[in-house]
Amino acid sequence: MSVITILIYCLVGFIFFTLLYFLRHKYKISRLYNTLFSIFLLVITATIFNYLKLDYLNENIFLIFLFQFIFDFMYTTYILEEDFFIKNEANLLYYLLLIFFGVFLNNVFINKVDQIFLTGEEFRLLVWTFLFIFIYKFIKEEKIFENSYHTNKLLDEGNVLTMFTKLRRRYLNDIMVNDLQLKLAIYSIMIVNNSKRSPILRYFDNIIFRITGRKRKLGIMQIESKTFITDIESIDLVTKDIKKLIGKKSGSGTYESALSTYMGDNNLEVLEVYNILKNFFKI
Repeated sequence: MSVITILIYCLVGFIFFTLLYFLRHKYKISRLYNTLFSIFLLVITATIFNYLKLDYLNENIFLIFLFQFIFDFMYTTYILEEDFFIKNEANLLYYLLLIFFGVFLNNVFINKVDQIFLTGEEFRLLVWTFLFIFIYKFIKEEKIFENSYHTNKLLDEGNVLTMFTKLRRRYLNDIMVNDLQLKLAIYSIMIVNNSKRSPILRYFDNIIFRITGRKRKLGIMQIESKTFITDIESIDLVTKDIKKLIGKKSGSGTYESALSTYMGDNNLEVLEVYNILKNFFKI
């Protein structure tokens, strides 16, 4: 193994450590996610080396995990001045297992040597499928692509009215209610949920639901369901629920109260959107 190869492994190990350190502190990811992200980065790196015709770098690519361990040890010990080998953290065991996984991937998948149970092509398909499902699950749980709703930040009148115009054009014939305030309440829920869960992610939600059949939030209104529902069906379900809640309320603030009850922890965001729409329609 040449010095240049070792230096390249060292550089990539530093990049791995930096990216994973960021993820650990930004999203508080668990050891499991940390391991899976490390494997994902290793596979991506091996793919890049293969594409660049640098296959000799893939022969011992698992050594990147060794350098990742060294950088983590040095940072913890000399920068943070903490005990890297503290028992309850099990850092050494974690890296031993990570290097073991790296060696396994190196021999069975990346170098396509000693095929175990699966051929190289089958194992590659399995690994990539697993990795993409994992990335999707992480994005969903950490809400990376969800907009953050805070007063005087992202949620201003212009954004709300723009989203309202687009959604009303799309679902004009699907919200069959005459009560303008009720209609605005429904659009308020739709705007918040559509912004937090984009159409692309909802598309993947549908795929995952059809594969697993597990209960999850579906449709533009993000209805938790055991059966598949479309965007329009989710709108109908929310409309019925809001009507029931309004029927139980009375006096001023009936619609606001119904929205607060329905949305729970997200009520402030929806109420803010609802008030913007009410002011626009001068209600």
